[in-house]
Amino acid sequence: MPTRTLPTVRRVSLADLHAFPDLFVDVANRRDAALRFYDGDWKDIDVRRNKAEAAAAQPADRDVLADALMEHNALWSNEGAVPEDVRANIDALRDASSVAVVTGQQVGFLSGPLYTIYKTITTLQLADEIADDTGRPVVPVFWVEGEDHDVDEIAHASVFHRNDVVDLEYPTDAEEAGSTVNVGPVGRLTLDERIDDLLNRLDDVLPPSDFKPDVMASLRDVYRRGTRIEDAFARLIRHLFEGTGLVLMNPDDARLKRLVTPLFRQDLTDGAEAVQAVQTAGTNLEEAGYHAQVHASPTNLFLLDEDGRLPIDVDEDGGFRLRGTARRFTCDELLERLESEPEAFSPNVVLRPLMQDALVPTVAYVAGPGEVSYFAQYRDVYDWAGMTMPLIHPRASVSLVESKVRSVMDDFDLSVADLTGDMEQLFQQVVVQHMEVDIDAVFGEALAQIHGAINDLKPSVDEVDRTLVKSAEAARAAIAQEINELKQRVVRAEKRQHDELRAKLEKARVNLVPGGLQERRINVHYFLNKYSLDLLGDLRQVLSTDTSAHQVVEL
Repeated sequence: MPTRTLPTVRRVSLADLHAFPDLFVDVANRRDAALRFYDGDWKDIDVRRNKAEAAAAQPADRDVLADALMEHNALWSNEGAVPEDVRANIDALRDASSVAVVTGQQVGFLSGPLYTIYKTITTLQLADEIADDTGRPVVPVFWVEGEDHDVDEIAHASVFHRNDVVDLEYPTDAEEAGSTVNVGPVGRLTLDERIDDLLNRLDDVLPPSDFKPDVMASLRDVYRRGTRIEDAFARLIRHLFEGTGLVLMNPDDARLKRLVTPLFRQDLTDGAEAVQAVQTAGTNLEEAGYHAQVHASPTNLFLLDEDGRLPIDVDEDGGFRLRGTARRFTCDELLERLESEPEAFSPNVVLRPLMQDALVPTVAYVAGPGEVSYFAQYRDVYDWAGMTMPLIHPRASVSLVESKVRSVMDDFDLSVADLTGDMEQLFQQVVVQHMEVDIDAVFGEALAQIHGAINDLKPSVDEVDRTLVKSAEAARAAIAQEINELKQRVVRAEKRQHDELRAKLEKARVNLVPGGLQERRINVHYFLNKYSLDLLGDLRQVLSTDTSAHQVVEL
């Protein structure tokens, strides 16, 4: 059997891409100015060992957690049979010495943008790495975030088609009724016949390949009418990462919510300190030249009921009300509801990671740029809750470069960073570099001769009439301007003759920066259709957990 050739990886500075917050870049590069907002250096082995020891003591109830995870993964596995590697990892979480590397993501259609894949790969790699560092069992866990209520944010997927991008949309009731509709947790929504239209459209757009029948069959198998969105998403992630031992977790579970009722109760009865912690950290971030991602709310909980997923606000009289409604509660009424029906409460962006880490022995969380910014404001919130904040490990940032695009990049000596800037400026730069005549040199020499000639004239002019020296300088400026304008006309004429070059640059840009970095828009199934599911295994081998640079993978 021939040896499989793995893709080549090049590294590009994150800062050069101008695509990430400064805080993310500085955390990824382990700069002290940024790391001081977190609870440890994500790459330091000693810090990992200490964090693992603290995390192992944190879960509320490992057996309840493991039982719930076994059910979640049975629901999301073929014929309800939890794969043996997943079962072993869930059972490992019953061991008091075990810890977990966690990531999470909203339930994007067809797995969402590529960054979901990269977060998962980093999580799998990091779990193995920390297991080697600590000698402990380390379990990779994926938090399936289905409780968000913005369905329009997840109901789409994008793929390439003939050097253009096609956006596939799943029309939603919220979209049809208006943006004010609160549909409740999007993961609970059931797919209808419109999912068939989306998959048929994808089938039309993807080019024929040896792998297309399997790609489309796997998608049609999980994205079916009558299936909840979170179930389809989770079953697809299970399929894509089969054989890795990845444990999927559904936080929308009454048993797990009951385990964190003390945390929810503390937020309702003593949330002012957490609010202040978020606000103070935000101020400190801004004073350090970063941005504050989170703006604190009086409570960090939503209520889930027939009206949707509604934020709980503090009322003027010290009670509570549901935002956008006339419904009000006393503190005792909400606490009684929490005690009898904890599954009716949902954490916001501040409380969600604390819920996660109260349930799971999280040694590290693999975070995207937005999440890295969130966590910078949470260290004192963890202290408020009496919990240990995990290490925050930046996810891999990746661009996949196909051979047709790589040839363009090589021809013009370009990097991904070159394509994130002004396209017209790049085009002019490439035209000048590849003209047979060195325009800069020719016109530079001409200007030098003109300056020399004016300089030679000035003594004679001065001798005849000193007042004419200014006229000589004015002539110099006018001639230089005319020369520069002529140079620009020559360059424009050359550019008109380079339509093919422009088309090549546009092709490279569309494929690598399609309205933002490729990882933020394009769905993985475009690449799986061309390169097979083996591509994900290749990426697990070649991508690095050193995520301080953008990784360019040449396919």
